[in-house]
Amino acid sequence: MKTYLSLCLTAVILLCSCGPTKSTTKDKSSLDTELREKNRANISLLQRIRQKPGIVLQNNVPILNKTTNSFDSGGNQEPLYVLNNQVIGNSFHSVNELIDSYNVKKIVILSGADAAGYGTQGSNGVVKITNY
Repeated sequence: MKTYLSLCLTAVILLCSCGPTKSTTKDKSSLDTELREKNRANISLLQRIRQKPGIVLQNNVPILNKTTNSFDSGGNQEPLYVLNNQVIGNSFHSVNELIDSYNVKKIVILSGADAAGYGTQGSNGVVKITNY
């Protein structure tokens, strides 16, 4: 009787442990987010910044669209780059050397009153980059 009881308990434990432990269905938005995260390494930093609204390329560097219509076209029109709340400067190439595209977590574009907190350096806009 004791052997029969232990066999039954073993069978019950095996049956319970063989069942599915997690749901295999995912909603479309979580799949889209997962694919976007996996494919972010395939996109350069320039392309990621260029995809943001209000950004255009001029001489192969990103600038805010409002500054392309400026009457003063002789000066540097590049925005200020801020990496993890540290001011890097007004050169895309310097920020591109500091960070790999796949390490970028978030990119935020600031212009107008939002960029005023950075003073005259942020007069052409601010590109805030946060990495992992």
